[in-house]
Amino acid sequence: MTFENIIFDFDGVILESHKIKNRAFHQLFLPYGKKIAKMTHEYHLRNLGKSRFIKFRYIIKKILNQNVTKEKLNSLSVKFNKLSFEKICNLKISNSLLNYFKTINKNTNLYISTGTPQKLIEKILKKKKIYKYFKKVYGSPLTKIQHINQIKKNKKKTIFIGDSYEDFISCKKTKVKFILKKHKENKKTFINKRVIKIKNFRNFNFFLSSLKN
Repeated sequence: MTFENIIFDFDGVILESHKIKNRAFHQLFLPYGKKIAKMTHEYHLRNLGKSRFIKFRYIIKKILNQNVTKEKLNSLSVKFNKLSFEKICNLKISNSLLNYFKTINKNTNLYISTGTPQKLIEKILKKKKIYKYFKKVYGSPLTKIQHINQIKKNKKKTIFIGDSYEDFISCKKTKVKFILKKHKENKKTFINKRVIKIKNFRNFNFFLSSLKN
């Protein structure tokens, strides 16, 4: 089967950056104490794939019992970037995925759909020198459902490669085929879910051609 729209999540799919962000979320709230840091980290892990600002709003209001302000949200985001940005940019993209990007059919459109803020994901992709491979990049504050619906407007066969429950649900609601990029951190989440899984991007073209609608 030929899929003309191929959507990639970023963290945990393009790069193994989910591990860095998981640690950063814990570090970010350590100044509030180990108990708070543990609570916020667990909340983050339950909501992988969602915008950091959705998580920050919940944490400020429900866990820290504070009023949510734009200043607090922006301050947390800046601190989070300091804990994670350079580390993410230093990660290597797999050769298999890079080769796929370089050799895709001209009729195939590649997209990014991520909970990372729009300007930040564009900055990361440009620093990693892979921005040019994507027809369009979608980040927050738009949701992944909004991303997919925008992409589907061209009425081409679409597939989404993601690693979180948020990705899975977004695909289900938009009736798009979901492929799970599996790793240790999402094993428990999908243990009872019937989904197609890939471990890496070796022979990715063959894998895509073998899929049934």
